Amino acid sequence: MTVLDKPRLALLDLIGRNPEHNLKSLSLALGKNDAYLQQYVKKGSPQNLREDVRDGLARIFGVSADVFRSEADNKRVDLGGDHTVVDEAECPTRQLNEASGRLVIPEYDVQAGAGPGTLIDHVAAENGNIPVDQWQIPSRFLEAFTDNVHSLAIIQVRGDSMEPDYHSGERVLVDLAHRTPTPPGVYVVWDGLGLVMKRLEVVFGSCDPIQVKISSINPAYDSYERPLDDLVISGRVVAKWMWK
Repeated sequence: MTVLDKPRLALLDLIGRNPEHNLKSLSLALGKNDAYLQQYVKKGSPQNLREDVRDGLARIFGVSADVFRSEADNKRVDLGGDHTVVDEAECPTRQLNEASGRLVIPEYDVQAGAGPGTLIDHVAAENGNIPVDQWQIPSRFLEAFTDNVHSLAIIQVRGDSMEPDYHSGERVLVDLAHRTPTPPGVYVVWDGLGLVMKRLEVVFGSCDPIQVKISSINPAYDSYERPLDDLVISGRVVAKWMWK
């Protein structure tokens, strides 16, 4: 299992803030194969990004290349603060956020099936979905649910296996930066068969490989286990919307 260190988290954070980019498109823009950055984030290969890759990402996102240095490198800087060099004139969305105190959250029609009858083709975040809508939400409201307010997306629940907590048609807020199933909770995950919204929990004592229990809230559906390395976790569900 790859531990998401600061440069990897910074990369995912920047993708969350800039949904027009994804791991696949960034890899191609850098002159690499389309799985290069996905392997860097998920498999830890390469262990550290080369200088030309760091410089390329810096140009794309308008941040310091030192953001992408390894944690062991004393020249590394954290994302944001004085080291963020984004040209605000080229980022009207972020200007709107700062002026209004609201964040623009993209909604994706990924149809995360909650039951086995609604499993669909693999649509992980790195495949570059196009938002079907955008929600403007006060940042102070979002901070009550997650620390990763710049790495959020909204999707629609499909199926009945997560009832009564999540009903088909409801919108849920997903933290795209939270891709390790700890603590246990509800995640959007590709389990090898389809994209599902399930409760994930690491099986205590499992190792080589680490096993994850995948379960539904609806007792009519059986739980099952998969090796952690076989899963592609798109994010953790942190909130939902209800209208009555």
